[in-house]
Amino acid sequence: MAASRRFRPVVLILLAATVAVAPSASGARAAAGAQTLVVASTADGYYENPKLPSIGKYPTNANIFETLVRMTPNYAVVPDLATRWQFIPPNTWRFHLRRGVRFQNGARFDANAVKYTMGRLAASGSGAYIGIDKKAAIRSVDPYTVDITPSFPNRRLLEQLVHPENSIVAPGSTPNHPVGTGPFKFVSYRRNREIVVQRWDGYWGPKPRLQRITFKFVPDANARALALESGAVEAAFDIPRESAATVASHRGLRIARSPVGAYEALYFDIRGASGFDLGQDAAIRQAVELGIDRSVIVKDVWRGNASVIQTMIPPSILGPYAGLVQGFAYNPGQAGRILDDDGWKLGGDGIRVKNGRRLSLTLVVGFPNADIHGAMPEAVQAMLRQVGIDLKVVKAPDENTYSSTLSAGQGDLFAEVGNQNDANPCFLPDLLFYFKGTSHGDYGYRFGPGGAFDQVIESKCRTGVSEAAAKQGAAQAMRILVDEQRIVVPVAGVFRIYGLSTKVKGFQPNPSQTNQSWLTVWLAK
Repeated sequence: MAASRRFRPVVLILLAATVAVAPSASGARAAAGAQTLVVASTADGYYENPKLPSIGKYPTNANIFETLVRMTPNYAVVPDLATRWQFIPPNTWRFHLRRGVRFQNGARFDANAVKYTMGRLAASGSGAYIGIDKKAAIRSVDPYTVDITPSFPNRRLLEQLVHPENSIVAPGSTPNHPVGTGPFKFVSYRRNREIVVQRWDGYWGPKPRLQRITFKFVPDANARALALESGAVEAAFDIPRESAATVASHRGLRIARSPVGAYEALYFDIRGASGFDLGQDAAIRQAVELGIDRSVIVKDVWRGNASVIQTMIPPSILGPYAGLVQGFAYNPGQAGRILDDDGWKLGGDGIRVKNGRRLSLTLVVGFPNADIHGAMPEAVQAMLRQVGIDLKVVKAPDENTYSSTLSAGQGDLFAEVGNQNDANPCFLPDLLFYFKGTSHGDYGYRFGPGGAFDQVIESKCRTGVSEAAAKQGAAQAMRILVDEQRIVVPVAGVFRIYGLSTKVKGFQPNPSQTNQSWLTVWLAK
């Protein structure tokens, strides 16, 4: 915090060049009148998959696109471009499409558009995790009915299609000039600078009240907060949890908190490269769990802007099965005894040693960016030192560096803020920890236990007939990760914190930031 205050003048100078409304934007603001909103978004992540840039979709959802079905803030699946659907055994989903919908270029939305979109997802590899790949079957029954048969048995497809990356795109459109059916249409994009959209008056649903939105990409959370305080923007994503109260204390500003939709967790690499293999020791994994006082992190480090949870997804999505995951409590004494029994004895400098090797772990911080984790890594570092564990904190400068470090196995622990971005209870356990068939650099290879875990994913999650079966499967999978194997250390359930000018009205914070809607937002004079 002291460092951020020390460099505040420098940050403000940078903001004048990168965040404050540029002449062209200010001209647009004047032309559009009071209903032009400027938002400080997080880092530009549109090229995470270079085969299929997701401009306007993910991670910053500019509301250009829509999906066949959408997810409500309480994780229910409701109609969007599809008005109804049915499951046809053994593995086909039939969607009945909304009629009278046009793309922003005037083209008709129909079954051919769905086939085109699914083909793009298959060709890029983006749809492989839900079974939309080159082996999937997409068939037009008639112009407004389409059948989707995933390449593997997948009863969760409906819940997965709500993710913005699965949005329907206009046939023939290019990734660099996105065309969808959403309430806002594309105006311009400058990589790592901004994306601009404007109201589309041909939208099939209720028309947005905003005339234009400019999303400025500002990777640094403190810079986003300063942009809000200076009036350069009217809204800002992911205000630092440590300083949310300070932002709210400024006249003309307020904070909007979503329900828990994201989580902070540490993952142990159980197949790390040479020199990063301590995650293979179950005693060390258990000691790290017991050595972290999560209540202190939530209350003192994050100032109450999070919640201690035992799972790695919002407990609310698991319903009655959340209790299957017992989790752990802070117990440094027990952590020390476990390490003693495992042969790790305290050295003269307070760090444990075994067979001449110091108990030194490397924590890599960087997803979705190092900044969002705040002071959590340093707090964990101090706590683990109390039980004789030396924790080296490495903050990746960007997501690509983080991903490369993870793929190479150059860390013992990896800190991530993940988000429940679709309505499938098994979304994150399946996506991140399924081991079978993964390659050396994949998440599943690094963190996945395989065996019984993969069996639960296959039998309960992917092919479980009912929603209850999926919830039970997700809870059982997390029990293996958290309680039995201790590969995942849940730190907290995270509220998404938005900073807003008090002029911003109608904003409803979504626990899944990637599903955030701007349709109902407007600006008071």
